[in-house]
Amino acid sequence: MALILLHPAVDLTLELYVPLELEEAIAVQWERIRDHRVRQTYISALEARLQRLLADCLDWDLKEPTAAQVSFATLLARRHSVDLPMEARRSRFHMAMFIEEYSKRPCNGSDRHASGAHDACGDVGGPSQTGST
Repeated sequence: MALILLHPAVDLTLELYVPLELEEAIAVQWERIRDHRVRQTYISALEARLQRLLADCLDWDLKEPTAAQVSFATLLARRHSVDLPMEARRSRFHMAMFIEEYSKRPCNGSDRHASGAHDACGDVGGPSQTGST
């Protein structure tokens, strides 16, 4: 049996094949959800699980940024007095581009310590820029 995943907006159809045992169980489940009261509960649960599964199957660059990326980018944005772009908040690719761009830039003058001896961005680059492990 194949389950059909359809996305009409981009004219895409995917056939997802399932083993016979699962096909039989799905047929029983479909019979159970003929009752409208049961159907909506099942649909809601299926939607939630399917959304997580589809998100996990996306290419790396389309996924949401990691917590570490967001934390580092927020630090960079604050130190450079810029807003973190919305597209960076939505995808790892754009977040990686923001981090790459701003981790190489010198800090604003307002970000320097009063003594001028230490650049506040000097410790932003992490181990790879300092040579430590």
